[in-house]
Amino acid sequence: MGYWDDFTGEYESLFDRDPMYADALRLIVELVGDANRKRVLDLGCGSGTLLARIADENPDAELYGIDPSERMVQGCVNRFRETPNVHIAIGSALRVPLPSDYVHCVVSNLALHHVPPEDRTACAAELARLLKAGGRLIYADMFCDVDGPVDDPTRARDIIHKMVGKSLYDLEHGAFETMLLHIGDIPAVIKGEGEHFTTDAAWREHLAVAGFHRFEVIPVEPAEFGYRILVAVRK
Repeated sequence: MGYWDDFTGEYESLFDRDPMYADALRLIVELVGDANRKRVLDLGCGSGTLLARIADENPDAELYGIDPSERMVQGCVNRFRETPNVHIAIGSALRVPLPSDYVHCVVSNLALHHVPPEDRTACAAELARLLKAGGRLIYADMFCDVDGPVDDPTRARDIIHKMVGKSLYDLEHGAFETMLLHIGDIPAVIKGEGEHFTTDAAWREHLAVAGFHRFEVIPVEPAEFGYRILVAVRK
């Protein structure tokens, strides 16, 4: 995850002009609902943007942010230095330094597509371990609609269509640097080099095996670009 170390100081400015990103944050916070006197984990917390939104709405919640990037974590620690109910630590999607059956809600935004296909089962199991029974996972990410090997033309076409469309959307909304980032990521996404887009159905299968049910998939508009929020409940 050292890739994101390069963007630590400018992470928020890359996305703050993206209406889809803003809508996703708003929807996630709404889905979290009243989290006061509850524990919420942001897995892949980045610069802490989502954590800050949840903290603003839930001043009595205990919030935890986990990220594999040391520079992101340090930036987050500095950001929340005066917020004693926000706790930040280094960790990964496969190993979160929190007890089992501990949190009421796990949120994650634009992070779990970094999990390689062979680690998704373990990631789903770790999410189930962390959540209390009845706790919710609120997972937002970019999804494709075709799964398959990296050289599958149909899969590649679907990814190109979504990412070029999203890049043009960014350009039209003044998010020039975000457009460049998305355009530059296309080869890595197609080849599965640190970016492992898959279908929401694939994630639902892994989560179901881990003990999740009551799935809901909510599109972030414009829906054709594949930004979706997957909600699931731990049995």
